[in-house]
Amino acid sequence: MDKILIGEMSWTDFQEKMKETDLVIMPVGVLEEHGQHNPLGTDTHIAESVAYEVGKATNLLVAPVLPYGYTTNIRNFAGTISLDPILYRDVLKSYCESFTKGGVKRILFINGHGGNTDILQMVSRDLFDKYGCFCMYTQWWEVLPQINKEWNCADHGGYFETSLMMAVNEKIIDMTKAKKAPDIQLTEKIKYSHGWKFNNARINVPANLYNLQKIGNVGDPLGANAKLGREMMEEYVKFNVELIEEMKKINF
Repeated sequence: MDKILIGEMSWTDFQEKMKETDLVIMPVGVLEEHGQHNPLGTDTHIAESVAYEVGKATNLLVAPVLPYGYTTNIRNFAGTISLDPILYRDVLKSYCESFTKGGVKRILFINGHGGNTDILQMVSRDLFDKYGCFCMYTQWWEVLPQINKEWNCADHGGYFETSLMMAVNEKIIDMTKAKKAPDIQLTEKIKYSHGWKFNNARINVPANLYNLQKIGNVGDPLGANAKLGREMMEEYVKFNVELIEEMKKINF
């Protein structure tokens, strides 16, 4: 297999590879708390690992992960880093623009953090309008429940995300510190479950989770296991590989 990690290539390696393809896989994450047992880089580690596996399966280029993103409702937890959303949009756009100058016309973002989603949508539109660069993104917590209904993925550092992180690197998780988090709610009907919801419909609530509970994770990580994580990872990688094949067919 050829080199696929752009960070390990010379500029001439990259130039030659771009004669074969115009598609780059780009993982994006964030540095934020995921409970007392998971590393701050959980979203980044998962996105980077998935992107690498997709790159191996497709022999396509994988860009270095962007480890910083936009996070608001948990920024008061120690170690959580958030870029201003306008700054993050500008940084991500500039990062991608540099690749377009090298011939990249398609980008698949592997997004590990929900707070990045709105900005990914804006940057994707910016790149298409300005350069004709066609971008898509996938998010494991949206994809996996469609593959297996038992994988609802409605947690943050809970059962499903901790299992994925175990599949990536079990050595940097300390399950002796894992705790079931209490339910988070503002009223009987306004509750937090992978985002604020009212009667199961997503709503916007500008509340800081640190003021509501100090554990950090949402959901119960106890029982998380690497076997489940590997199964989820395999299916998510497969989904992205199939999506890439369809992206190649699109004429724009």
